[in-house]
Amino acid sequence: MMAFVRNGATNLFPMILGLFLEINGTSARVLATLSNAGACVSISTLERLKKILSVDARRYAVMLMKTTILFYLIFDNINLYLRKSQQRLFNKNTMIHATNAAVVSLPDATPEAFNLEAKLARRGKRAVATGADIELTDEDQQKLSGSFEGLVILFVLSYTPGSSTWKCRAEMQKLADSLMASDRPLPVRKTDARPLGVFDVNEGSKKGIIQMLKELQVTSEASEEDWASEARIMQGDWLTSSNVRAARKDRTDDVNAMERLEYTEENSALWHFALNATHMLMRIHFGNAMADPGSLAKHKGLLNRNWDAAKPNYADAKALIRHSLIARILYTVMLENGMKSWRELAQWQPTPAEVGTFAHAFVKKYTLASTAEDALDVHDDYLAHSVYFMRDALIFCEFERAVSQADAGPVLRVLKCWALSFRGAGLHNYARECVEVLLRWKYELDDAMRTALEQSWFVNRWGLPGRWIPADLYLEQLNFWVKRVFIAKGSGVSVEYIIEKGSACVEAFREISHSFARTFGHADRARRHKEVDVGQDLRLLTENMLHARLHVKTPDRPIYAALPKKTKKNTNATTTPRTAIVDALDTGAEAWNDGKFTEYLRTTTWDPALGYPVGSSTIDDVLLNGTAFDQIDNPLSVDAFDDTDDGDDHAPRCTGLGSLGGGMEFSDHV
Repeated sequence: MMAFVRNGATNLFPMILGLFLEINGTSARVLATLSNAGACVSISTLERLKKILSVDARRYAVMLMKTTILFYLIFDNINLYLRKSQQRLFNKNTMIHATNAAVVSLPDATPEAFNLEAKLARRGKRAVATGADIELTDEDQQKLSGSFEGLVILFVLSYTPGSSTWKCRAEMQKLADSLMASDRPLPVRKTDARPLGVFDVNEGSKKGIIQMLKELQVTSEASEEDWASEARIMQGDWLTSSNVRAARKDRTDDVNAMERLEYTEENSALWHFALNATHMLMRIHFGNAMADPGSLAKHKGLLNRNWDAAKPNYADAKALIRHSLIARILYTVMLENGMKSWRELAQWQPTPAEVGTFAHAFVKKYTLASTAEDALDVHDDYLAHSVYFMRDALIFCEFERAVSQADAGPVLRVLKCWALSFRGAGLHNYARECVEVLLRWKYELDDAMRTALEQSWFVNRWGLPGRWIPADLYLEQLNFWVKRVFIAKGSGVSVEYIIEKGSACVEAFREISHSFARTFGHADRARRHKEVDVGQDLRLLTENMLHARLHVKTPDRPIYAALPKKTKKNTNATTTPRTAIVDALDTGAEAWNDGKFTEYLRTTTWDPALGYPVGSSTIDDVLLNGTAFDQIDNPLSVDAFDDTDDGDDHAPRCTGLGSLGGGMEFSDHV
């Protein structure tokens, strides 16, 4: 059959089979053998095909930029570490610093959103801003509490043992949906996102940003005058946005708008906010090795996890937070119903009214700072720490839910919380970025630009409800496919090869690989079968919390700080320093009110006479826990597939939540 196909005036099947094998890592010797046997085409033919696919993919992206459809650009640096074995001329380790980019359509945006004169006319409007602009209003607090109740219902419905047999599950789901705030979610549609591929530019500096923007203008085949005549939405992480602003400040006296960069409208990336929020939660609540039940130490001991706290993994850190939150909720269910064992919880058969009543009582009692303060008054650090953690974790889950629904309203409410929490936890860059988004949103954008920026935050690769992901996570997935999945071997790892044959075409490679596998009966499978049973983890943690009476107010129950291993054996509780239980929201609010907000306005507000100010913000003292999370830069690793994966292709990992990358549960390799 193979010989007939090869010699039957077509090489379609051998070409697709060969491409499928090569992009999935088959060695050159195997491909050569299969080619000689007539099963696939030669390697040289496959290399020509990859180049053709890359050219077509980039042309397809440029077509979107040349049509009347409005679009935005997203780019981020991509760094590849080359070992000695991959070097062609030099026997040393080096790094490839390049920039990956994609163009995404904005179907609901109007041309008014790209009116450059209107954008420039609103500069400096933030001068009248006050600290109240980054604080939650009464309406914000009410909506946030309602979302908390809906999330608690979802967790109870999804993770209580035996809940799959409950009656009225649909009613409980509707109750949760009715409680969660919904401001202005985008209509469900498949996003038209097209990779532009890698550019041989390092955008990690002001010079690199200017060069990258020039490359994008040339690639679009638009003249400098046309390119700079309209506002252009550019999205990236904090470093990208910061460099764009810094470059704009340095080039205010240049000749034209293309050189001054006034046409750029940078938009901050949501997934990087979530990444830093995970860092913040780990830093505040899990940095202390002797913290309360549900902490990092307890997880590793109870669940037999081998987790490297010196270089934590994003998926594992997120799973630790989610597991600890769910276990606390289930423990509170047992506490409120007088249950003594996990078996009793498995026999629970609540009505929708009972679940709703529990969620309302839980939020009113266990997510308020007043509850934690009452516990601290009697020196119950365990309860106070748990209350602060559950509130902060529910804020993170609300952000995740808002992203999965492409709803910018709840996202902005969460950014108000994070503007305070990031500052209180010492993550000052993203604290200022939260404030930047909030002030620009209120004072320096019109309705048309707000609508366009809202769309530029979200991408829906499948066109399914609840399957939206942040746009920067989509680009991070492209980066992962370029760096880890469809990367060449040996001396083929060069920036030239990646540009010509391995970056713009990764979406096509992925579709070919999946379609070919499905056609021949090897359909894609979700990774759930690889993950540890979350029920057993929750059972162990919940029973440990039940034994420790975590949510029962107990006087004189302090948490002591961790000590170095070499001195821990000779130290008892009476000489060990007590850990300070800190409310990051309150600490951050104090810092902003203590002159930081005024300083931020002074260093960021455009003046009609002087232009952009030149200044820098000072770095405050930060929380220290003696772990990897003490460093200012985010230590979370995002190099594994779990860290950028957003769940099964057709279903989210947790009902109603979606995902911000990172598996919801602990993976088997942890």
